[in-house]
Amino acid sequence: MDVVGLGSCCVDYIAEIDRLPGTNQFTPLYASSWQGGGKVPTALVALGRLGARCGMLSTVGDDMYGRFLLRDFRENGVDMERVVVRKGGETEFCICLAERKTLGRSYIGKLGQLKSLSVEELPRDYICGAQFLHLSALDQPSRAAAGWTREAGGRVVLDADRYHPLLEEHLGLIDVCIGSEYFFEGMFPDAAPEKPEDYQAYLSRLRQRGPDIAVITLGEKGCVGLDSTGFFYQPAFSVPVKDTTGAGDVFHGAFIFGMLEGWSSAECAKFASAVSAVKCTVLGGRAGIPTRREALDFLETGRIDPASGEKWLRYYSSAIFKGELREGEK
Repeated sequence: MDVVGLGSCCVDYIAEIDRLPGTNQFTPLYASSWQGGGKVPTALVALGRLGARCGMLSTVGDDMYGRFLLRDFRENGVDMERVVVRKGGETEFCICLAERKTLGRSYIGKLGQLKSLSVEELPRDYICGAQFLHLSALDQPSRAAAGWTREAGGRVVLDADRYHPLLEEHLGLIDVCIGSEYFFEGMFPDAAPEKPEDYQAYLSRLRQRGPDIAVITLGEKGCVGLDSTGFFYQPAFSVPVKDTTGAGDVFHGAFIFGMLEGWSSAECAKFASAVSAVKCTVLGGRAGIPTRREALDFLETGRIDPASGEKWLRYYSSAIFKGELREGEK
């Protein structure tokens, strides 16, 4: 196994609108799509579509949303055999509102009624057999899995989307920390970087806490990073953006794929930025994720073939898929 991921799953209903309506106002719905969601799960779907061997550790309910997610993993080449189905559990659900005018996103979520995996439920041998462990939290099960991975010679990647003191406390367990600009602002509240080079000193401080590779994603401004070879900056690619839902999650998966290929951190960042950019041209967090060939073709030519994204949108809205959901409700 190349990568094992541990994190929570959810189902996304993505709605494309002009912008959020005010109270008692109306806004048209231009397009919508049901897709799988979650930070680590979407990163693994990206890895699967790029060609890596990966497996998911999580829980879902025995409801229609849980069946939706298990099928989505299977269709994208992600091993879901160790995803635990909780009898009577309710899988997490999120409405993602993608605004045309602002390119912003808003979320309305219903937390699932699910017991997370305990340390005792984690398949240690399965985790230790992977080259990388991908996490989005550092709770007790995640810390245990990180320790086992490093003991076995693997590397641990953290999706640090938001700052939390618990993350900072346990950064010594992390080999690759890829944080968002919100994480950066929380960890370095007094920082006021104006240009990419201004991040270098802060990334150095982050590396001193444990990670060998430290990267901060900056949305439309690209990303910055630092490893043992030095500082790098990767501007964002210019593409016709449809929806940025899941862009960071996909970036993480593609960055890990680059490490599996033996590329430098700067090369990984460039590839991950390209994969994430292509994803953003299609509605939803997963439909637009390209294959390895499609991503490399975009890097070489700047072209994006819309056929792939359209194929996945058809899959997510197929009569068969809707039929499966209706059957599950009976």
